[in-house]
Amino acid sequence: MKLAALGLAGTLIVNSAYALDARISQTQSLEIELQDGEGGADARPLRVRDSESGKMAQVMLNRRGGAGGPLTGFFIIQFFIGDNRPRVLEFSAPGKPPYYAYAVPGGTVQRIVLFKSADELAKYVSANEKTLVAKPTATAQVMSPQNIRKLEKQDREQKRVQEKTQLMLEEEQAKQRAAMLEQQAAMSAAEKKRKKEEATVQVKEADKFYAQKNYVEAEKKYAAAVELDPENDSYYYRYGVTLYKVGNYNKSLATLSMADVPMEMSLEKDYYVALNHLKLKDYDKARKELIEIRSENDPALSPTASFFAGNIEMQQQKFPEARTSMEYVLDNSQDPQMDRAAEDLLAQIDKMQSFYESKKEKYRFTGFIGAIYDGNVLNVAENNVSTDVKAYRLNFGASALAIWKRTPTSDFGTQLGVSDYYSTDTSFKDNATLQTADPLQIDLSLPFHKEFEYAKRSLNWELVPTYKSIFMSPTGGTRKEAISSLGVNTTLSAPIQSDVLMAGRLDVSHERSLLATSVGDDDQTALRYGFTLLPTWILDLKGEKSLTLDASYIINQAEGRNYRYKRSALGLTYAFPAWWKFNGSLRGEYSSQNYDEATSPRIDTNPIVTAAFNKDLKRNVNMLLSLQYNVGDSDEDSYDYNKFVVTSLFTFTHSILGK
Repeated sequence: MKLAALGLAGTLIVNSAYALDARISQTQSLEIELQDGEGGADARPLRVRDSESGKMAQVMLNRRGGAGGPLTGFFIIQFFIGDNRPRVLEFSAPGKPPYYAYAVPGGTVQRIVLFKSADELAKYVSANEKTLVAKPTATAQVMSPQNIRKLEKQDREQKRVQEKTQLMLEEEQAKQRAAMLEQQAAMSAAEKKRKKEEATVQVKEADKFYAQKNYVEAEKKYAAAVELDPENDSYYYRYGVTLYKVGNYNKSLATLSMADVPMEMSLEKDYYVALNHLKLKDYDKARKELIEIRSENDPALSPTASFFAGNIEMQQQKFPEARTSMEYVLDNSQDPQMDRAAEDLLAQIDKMQSFYESKKEKYRFTGFIGAIYDGNVLNVAENNVSTDVKAYRLNFGASALAIWKRTPTSDFGTQLGVSDYYSTDTSFKDNATLQTADPLQIDLSLPFHKEFEYAKRSLNWELVPTYKSIFMSPTGGTRKEAISSLGVNTTLSAPIQSDVLMAGRLDVSHERSLLATSVGDDDQTALRYGFTLLPTWILDLKGEKSLTLDASYIINQAEGRNYRYKRSALGLTYAFPAWWKFNGSLRGEYSSQNYDEATSPRIDTNPIVTAAFNKDLKRNVNMLLSLQYNVGDSDEDSYDYNKFVVTSLFTFTHSILGK
């Protein structure tokens, strides 16, 4: 009986390092665009600072649309669940004053446009957001999801106006060219020749300005050349490209539509048409055109087109398509900076996809398998047993979660799980004594989650009733049900500040022991209840670094006095980004378990140190590696032990989404 109980306790201790609920944050995706109006580096770091907490992060911006185009990048800011307060962010280059920023209304992905001066910001707002009033500021307020949804209807209306404007402009441009062609046809041969020669001079001067990246002067010269020689399609093409460079996207589209180019230049023309649509936020057209350019497998244009298409697909929450686009970049690009940007975006795509799918998830199926080395599987003093207590263990299992009802602020479901262990000695041979510590566990739970407001504060409440059954073989042979328990845990959490979450969890369960030896003073049947306080601090804007303190107190009111105890524990977990894109955590825990009513009273203390590293090998495949050192110290020497535990675990997840 004692071996079985110790074996079960050992299993729970091994798993306790991963028992904290990690569902404490949600994300908001930001697209950042820096309108620098210059050439220079094709990639540039940008610092983001939260005004309230002072937390900072860095994001890499990459140039879009060639020389003179804006620098763009994606950034994901972490919010605690239920915290929908707007954030005020400050953006700056390292060692430079903050940019003037504007948060563009509308869209699932919040768009932030940055400028060097207030005048540039005011001009942008005047040209692009005439129906809105914006005050130039050196910060940007990231709107809450509720406010964003209110403005999406207005954004759709603006797109309809844009389409009408574009159609009218194309018709006007076509009429103007027709009129100029009529005038040219009425000219004498000498006059026509003189005009063409003058147009050639204008184009040569424009080409020089273009090479110098002086697009404003180049645009003027190309415009003059088009008026002098309206039948030359190559002039219209160059003029249309330069109009794009100076930011006149509607006129650029209208001009390019009239330019017939040689076959070898048609793909480049299509590329600039797509970029114009992208700048005008006509994302559906731009994505379609960029994907067509990618399909041509042009070494120069296709990787860049695929990169832009992937950016659009991220905004439209088409995550599998966005992953395909970024993988094409990695397979075909010869630009190391673009490759690095694509790698970063792939990681963000996975994070965004997991977040948005979690809101739509109807069913989730999870399987796991892992190998463990346990230096003392029985958790006993080695001099007290006649067998080797070191073991190799195989841990495997699966679970299924069904969400029966989901609203924007609540969800309710059913989860069924099973997990098992199989142990061998260090020679990989069966050992009946070691296998007394192998539990087969089946559990059924009904998780319920609700977000609500109280006293102007957002609260997150979880309630999880659970039935659990554990099968063991305390004397060897066939495993039988050893323990069954019925319990409930409930957690209430609230953001205290933008970077601090306070949570409290109450656990109550009744555990029934079915072991034949569980009688009298050794009866393990018990009512167990406890409380855990869980403050969490997010240490950076990306949520990659956090610190969680857990302080708990548990009372195990067993029928048998030898199993009655009071347990207090204190743990601290530091999470951080590790090497090779692993997520790491370091955890220290110290607990004291007081058996003051036992026939032989004792106090057991248990310090544990754990280092764990996990990584998503694919979006639905995760690998966990951990190393743990566990010390058991007791007033009675027979309960002393120490051990190393090395764990590797692979988890596979598949979700089925609702509408």
